[in-house]
Amino acid sequence: MFDLIDLTQPLTTESLSYPGDCPAYRAEIIDIGEPGVQLTHFAGFDPHAGTHLDAPLHFDPTGADLARVPLRILPACIVRVPRDRIARDDIPQDIAGAAVLFSTGWEHRAGTRDYFSGFPYLTEAASHALVEGDAGLVGLDAPSVDPPDGSSYPAHRTLCEAGIPIVEGLVNLESLAELDRPIHFLAFPLRIVGGEGSPVRAVALVERS
Repeated sequence: MFDLIDLTQPLTTESLSYPGDCPAYRAEIIDIGEPGVQLTHFAGFDPHAGTHLDAPLHFDPTGADLARVPLRILPACIVRVPRDRIARDDIPQDIAGAAVLFSTGWEHRAGTRDYFSGFPYLTEAASHALVEGDAGLVGLDAPSVDPPDGSSYPAHRTLCEAGIPIVEGLVNLESLAELDRPIHFLAFPLRIVGGEGSPVRAVALVERS
């Protein structure tokens, strides 16, 4: 038996999209002339808003799109890094096939403009260590695995070119880091052919003691 822990930010029309200066989407309620029926149309939706998955295609033209990202439930490795950078020395051993999830404490800024400024990120060396360790997926509680300074996106490029999906914008990782029970992770994107980013409902499956 498992307990389910939601690792997903709620999305509203007030939610901000990277780099924090535009709404994640606009919603319009459509009147179809039927009492009690509600139909919503979304416009300007950013698939990289909130908790979302980057498919390898995002930074690799030959990489898998959303429709080809495999549906997997992965063993989770929760890594606490209470600093502004995730370095090579922070990457654990024995991560092959695991969802490596970095808890930096940045989740407490989710939903604010501060969330998009000065956030923690992966160094290029750390991203190479994740590839060398054969990680199955990489996730963190910040809006991007790369720094917010207009870099050339070395972490994105390294991970995507290795075929490793990325989940950004996670929350509730701190609660997972305190557990000593086996944890599994799943985050399924929309099956959009040719798509490179999608919102997900990220969930931790925690084995009951």
